[in-house]
Amino acid sequence: MDDEFFGLLRRNVAALVENFWTAGYVNVIAGSFLRNYPDYLAFRRSLSPPRSVYMVELLVDKDVRDDRRITRAKQTTQDWRDMVDLIPEDRTIRQATDADYRYVGVDTTRLDVAETVRQIKDAIPEVYRR
Repeated sequence: MDDEFFGLLRRNVAALVENFWTAGYVNVIAGSFLRNYPDYLAFRRSLSPPRSVYMVELLVDKDVRDDRRITRAKQTTQDWRDMVDLIPEDRTIRQATDADYRYVGVDTTRLDVAETVRQIKDAIPEVYRR
């Protein structure tokens, strides 16, 4: 999971997004491929402009996150969880002052999936009116 891997990942996600736009889909959701604000800038350069972007970050307390990792259907190993936990938290995406996206952080610690979706819809209703 080095810089070369993340570069390939961003280019692949950008190609998928462009394909959905070409097919007429207005809203495209992609997740878990940006480590920081420079990653976002590199991703954005891969997309045809202009497009509105909403950056939704799902936040969760560490103890709840750890429990979800262990109990969800997608199995992970303790080695993988330990490796991911070593990655320092980056706040540059939520703190960027010159960003061309609207940032929405949703604390999902006490939310189920349905309530998480409702809160996202409430935060950016203009996206869901289309």
